[in-house]
Amino acid sequence: MALASNSPRASIETKISYHQGWKESFSVIIGGDEVRMGKPSPEIFLEAAKRLNIDPSNCLVVEDSLPGVMAGKAAGMEVVAVPSLPKQSHLYTSADEVINSLLDLRLEKWGLPSFQDWIESTLPIEPWYIGGPVIKGFGRGSKVLGIPTANLSTDGYSTLLSEQPSGVYFGWAGLSTRGVYKMVMSIGWNPFFNNTEKTIEPWLLHDFNEDFYGEELRLTVVGYIRPEANFPSLESLVAKIHEDREVAERALELPLYSNYRDDPYLKGSLQMNGNHS
Repeated sequence: MALASNSPRASIETKISYHQGWKESFSVIIGGDEVRMGKPSPEIFLEAAKRLNIDPSNCLVVEDSLPGVMAGKAAGMEVVAVPSLPKQSHLYTSADEVINSLLDLRLEKWGLPSFQDWIESTLPIEPWYIGGPVIKGFGRGSKVLGIPTANLSTDGYSTLLSEQPSGVYFGWAGLSTRGVYKMVMSIGWNPFFNNTEKTIEPWLLHDFNEDFYGEELRLTVVGYIRPEANFPSLESLVAKIHEDREVAERALELPLYSNYRDDPYLKGSLQMNGNHS
C-alpha cells in the first residue's frame, strides 16, 4: 500500500505522525515535491507503482479529489472516488466507482482481500453521541412513509454532522420519561426528498401511543448499515427502511452492541429527569 499526495513530503510526515501506526501501514510514501509534475499528471502514481514493484494495471487508487481521479486513470489504474465535498458525485464520472465515504469501501469488488470488521451486514463504529429535545420534522415520517421518526435539531451539531458520513446508522435511544429503546436512523440529505440541509432522523423501534415532542432524547450511535441512496419509488424507499430496521433489530441483540444499552449517556437524561420531578 502506497500513499501518493500532492502535499510536500514534510507535510505528509507531520500529518500522519499524529495517527499511531499510519506511517508503518504504507510501504511507500511519495510527496508532490518528489516528482516533476503533481496530479492530474499520472507521474506520482506511476512512481508509487514502480516503488511497490507492481504493474499499474494491478493498482487500485482511492481518491477524494478530481485531479487525483484524473491522475489515477491516466496511470492506467482502477479508481474509487470518495468526493470530499457533499453532493459533488456527478463530477467524478471518470472514476470506476464513486462512494459516499470510506465506510463503503468494499475491497473484494476489486479482487483484494475484504475487510474483516463487518458483522451481520453492520459495521461497528466508535460510538458517537447526540441529544436534545424532539422537534417537529418535515411531517412526512408518519404521514408519507408510515414511519414515525423522532427528529432532533441539528443546532450545535454542525461539526459532528460535517464529520459523520451520510448514511443509515443504528444504536440506542434514551427518552427522558420512558426508557431506552433500539433505534435506527438516517443522517444526510435524504436524496428521495432532496433536503437542502443535512438532517438527523432517528426511528425508535417501539410502538408509542402518542407523540413526545419536546422530550429529551439521547442517542448512542454504535454501528453503520449502508450509504444514503435514492430510490425509484416511495414503495422501494419504505421497503428499504423496513429492511434497515430488521438489520438493526438483529444486530442490537449481539453483545458487541447490546452492551451499549446501559451507556451512562442514555441514562443521564433519565436520572436527571427523576431528580427534578
